[in-house]
Amino acid sequence: MRNPIDHLLDDHRIIMAKIESLRVAIEALRNGGDTALAGARPMLEEVGHMMATTLHRHARKEDEALFPALEAIFGTSGTPTAVMREEHRAIHSRAELFRRTLHELNEVEHPKIVAGGAMLRGLAAGGADAAALRQTAEEIVSLLDLHFGKEEDILFPMAREMLSAEDLATIATRIEAIAAEGR
Repeated sequence: MRNPIDHLLDDHRIIMAKIESLRVAIEALRNGGDTALAGARPMLEEVGHMMATTLHRHARKEDEALFPALEAIFGTSGTPTAVMREEHRAIHSRAELFRRTLHELNEVEHPKIVAGGAMLRGLAAGGADAAALRQTAEEIVSLLDLHFGKEEDILFPMAREMLSAEDLATIATRIEAIAAEGR
């Protein structure tokens, strides 16, 4: 593997390309509400899958490979990696809510449930709507924009300066192992 920082930047580009689809879906939901949901659903499901796989695996690469190498130099408390780890938790929490909300929308609108009458009314009363999904999606986009910006502008340049060639080789090996799990 070439430089692991470059690999992580490639992950950012891949993830943000999918997030562009989410931005399109958000705009459709903003303009069309629940009526736009059917047309936006394929994009939303694709992004939900990406968050559960590619985004999750990317965070693991950082949490399990890059961050420990940096923390060996400057510690764990009150450091940039502590902030990044907390942001990872926030992003994953919102991504889980996004997937759950999308699942609820699929369940409530599923034709077999429509025939259930009382069950449908119960699901619909407590169920999700396009506005809730859009709000969560907007939060995810904002979190990722800010988080990736911090990594690209601050953390990754710092890592390039602080980490030795040996450190980078160790990080690359760990990243390769995590990436191989997803194949």
